[in-house]
Amino acid sequence: MGRKETEEAIADSRAGRVSGRFATVAELLADLNADDTPNIQHGSANVYADLGYPDAGEMLVKTRLVTKIGQAIKAQQLSTEQAATLLGLTPAALHELLTGRFRSQSVNDLERLASMLDEASR
Repeated sequence: MGRKETEEAIADSRAGRVSGRFATVAELLADLNADDTPNIQHGSANVYADLGYPDAGEMLVKTRLVTKIGQAIKAQQLSTEQAATLLGLTPAALHELLTGRFRSQSVNDLERLASMLDEASR
């Protein structure tokens, strides 16, 4: 589309008219929605396996443990500082953990942290 055609299309749009192959704005929107439909692929329950990670099973376990840790902190209404103190971590280390940077953590360490929060809630 050239400059003149673009300017005409903008003017038509401002006037409530749609130029070109669409008779109405609704037709234009329907066409846009049809053309922009994403290609969705369904995977397994383990995104790490779907992405080909060699340690997919372990990463899934770690993810679930970190989720449990985050939920426990929220349920107990702990601040980041309070939770970090309880777990023997710095607030920065806890933040890293809760924002998905836990690959270097062992499953045993994450289980220990989850257990500490569980015990603190009793």
